[in-house]
Amino acid sequence: MKKIFLITLFSLSIILTGCSETSSKEELTQDGNDAVTELATSTFTPVPTPTPTPTPIPEVRITLAEKFFFEGDYQSAIIELQQAKANASEINLKAAADIRLAQIYISESRFSEANNLISIYLEDETIDNELKARAHYFYGLSQDNLNNPVESARGYLGYSQLLPGKLDTFMLEKAGDVFYRSNLLDDALTYYNIALESSQTQDTSNIKIKVGRIYAAQLDYTNAIRIFMEVHDASPNEYVRAQMNLLAGQSYLALGLPEQAYARFQESVQNYPKAFDTHSGLVALVDAGIPVDEFNRGLTNYYAGSYGLAINAFLRYMEQNPEHNGNSLYFTGLSYLKMDDPVNAIVYWNKLINNYPNNIFFVDAWEDIAYTQWAYLNQYSTGAQTLLEYANSYSGNENAAEAILEAGRIYERNNQLTDAANTWSGLIDLYPRLEISSQGLFLSALSNYRLSKYDQALSQFQRYLLLTGIPEQKASAYFWIGKTYHRLGDTQKSTAAFLEASTQDPTGYYSEMAKERLSGAALLSPFNEVNLEVNLEQERLIAEVWMRNTFSLPQDTNFITLSPFLANETFIKANAYWDLGLYTQARNEYETLRIIYENDPLNLFRLTNHFIEIGLYRSAIYSSRQILDLANMDDFAAMNAPLWFNHIRFGLYFNEIVENAANEYNFEPLLLYSLIRQESFFEGFIVSSKGAKGLMQIMPATGDEIVDLLKWPTNYVENDLYRPVINIRMGASYLSRMHTYFDGDMFAALAAYNAGRGNVLKWLEKADNDPDLFLEIIPYEETRRYLRNIYTFYRIYETLYPVRTVQ
Repeated sequence: MKKIFLITLFSLSIILTGCSETSSKEELTQDGNDAVTELATSTFTPVPTPTPTPTPIPEVRITLAEKFFFEGDYQSAIIELQQAKANASEINLKAAADIRLAQIYISESRFSEANNLISIYLEDETIDNELKARAHYFYGLSQDNLNNPVESARGYLGYSQLLPGKLDTFMLEKAGDVFYRSNLLDDALTYYNIALESSQTQDTSNIKIKVGRIYAAQLDYTNAIRIFMEVHDASPNEYVRAQMNLLAGQSYLALGLPEQAYARFQESVQNYPKAFDTHSGLVALVDAGIPVDEFNRGLTNYYAGSYGLAINAFLRYMEQNPEHNGNSLYFTGLSYLKMDDPVNAIVYWNKLINNYPNNIFFVDAWEDIAYTQWAYLNQYSTGAQTLLEYANSYSGNENAAEAILEAGRIYERNNQLTDAANTWSGLIDLYPRLEISSQGLFLSALSNYRLSKYDQALSQFQRYLLLTGIPEQKASAYFWIGKTYHRLGDTQKSTAAFLEASTQDPTGYYSEMAKERLSGAALLSPFNEVNLEVNLEQERLIAEVWMRNTFSLPQDTNFITLSPFLANETFIKANAYWDLGLYTQARNEYETLRIIYENDPLNLFRLTNHFIEIGLYRSAIYSSRQILDLANMDDFAAMNAPLWFNHIRFGLYFNEIVENAANEYNFEPLLLYSLIRQESFFEGFIVSSKGAKGLMQIMPATGDEIVDLLKWPTNYVENDLYRPVINIRMGASYLSRMHTYFDGDMFAALAAYNAGRGNVLKWLEKADNDPDLFLEIIPYEETRRYLRNIYTFYRIYETLYPVRTVQ
């Protein structure tokens, strides 16, 4: 983290001195632009330095505070900023410290304290414009939370006035929002409309929807409808279209134009049944006695969770339309299943199968019957036989082989290993050209291995090896051949097989695991001593030489200049968002820029360096990998690329926090780095679709549980999960608890971290204390891939950070 915030010192000198020392920095640009001005644009946060002499203590403290704040260590950041302010003699230094303090106070919901700190800088003509603009934004944010809409808007608008063209649309919308929430609709409308007139964003639908809602609230339904239909017509999203139909329909009703309203509702029922707003329109249609197509009515009710009403509608539809196409039977079955009536669900799916062989849900009906039989009725053999019956009756269908594979899985779930092995082994003879058949052969071999039928398993693993040319699969075949020979007591052949496995897919899971078997090391323990000290600056210089040679770049190429991006609106917005701590918005803009330059290795290199400096590690990992892709380097070849690329791809980010947590819970630091890389790619502000938050992707409920056990941190709130200093320790604590619970079985602990303790207990029962079998037995590909990735990352980290001999 030391390197990341050094750029802050440069920006501080710009604010304070307003001049450049081109004699020492001119080599940083190619086109004659002022180098220091460029560095100001590339900063994580501007902060001030009086002279190019050795850095005074306040600047050092502010830089350190930036690091602590980014890591979520607010208390350490506050101490450094207070000390910096106390020892600063220059107004810009004091302002920089106060404004950052205010940001921290806002993060801690100390809004009045934040407001008091920064209000004095709003009209201060002696401080730099960038600092004053930042003060205005945080003033707006604090006043917003203090429910002072006029003052809040003053802050947001002040930012745009001081830095026009940077975040105009965003700030105008924020101003509109505070007035809208306070029911000051005329003011809100004014700023929303000005925001729409700006040209900083292509997607203005959210602002337009707010404008439409204001028109409706002001009883200007004609303009409301105009806006809603503009959004409707421009959006490809069915949920947005359904929402707009509902809002427009409600406005039509308010105008006394029910026919137009019902037309809007009908369109949604016919075309967007999955949207909940469609259901609201359906209710209005039914209440008004307007006829609705019964199938679409049933479908809308089904997706809204009104399963009884859905069944009734489907039954009416089928009675009124005896020549129907069968779709209603399928959804009637789904509705019964949702109502926990699996028997009737199967009845209706069987009706579809028996009468509508060409229906688009024909195969789904077979699969759903099988699933319902084993998952709901505990009829495993019956469920497997259902799929085998389908495969036998429709052997020419492309789904037949998949049905056989799934039948084997159903047998395996019920520990009917002989049935599973026989089912899977038949695939290769029935469908010899399909990849899925080789998978079946491998699974059959695993079942025979578990049955202690080692000779039969060995023969199948060997046949699997002959049938595949994919390095990962060859490695897996040799690995399991080695394990099988070990069970047969043939140590020589076992060792030979593991040696073959170790060379087939370098950096892949099975090859790395084979090396572990050969070394005799414990699972996820280092083969060799590692050195976690790196010098990215020095490594970057070596990488630059490689770049010149690989991509035929001129000798005087400047690899760190940001000149190509300085006039780019996306880059300007990204930097501005990042400076205000709006990391998600900044990341989205930076990612747009990364994609723009995805075929330009030089500018990707420059962006990668910038991403590392500011702490946008996920984008840095992607852009670094993209450069190696442009050099036609696969995963194995990439390991021989200059270390700078690989130390970015597999970085030691948040190293102090990670290593402290590793020491506290007795983990290898590389394990935590590998886990964080898998969970979040070191993006601390990320949230998953399921709601998991932060670097180690902790669910809020799990976070509450951890806090109760640790009695830490004090005054915990859910958003603390975005703070690396809290998230990493909490994640390590939870992993440690799982590690203890599963008697030191790290694979089980990691699987529990991903899929829950209850699932792992079931899988362990079948694995016979064999971590290799444990992984293969897991029924979820996501969890299997999760474990393989973490293990592979761990071994790659170990390879990339060896103890090196001093040259």
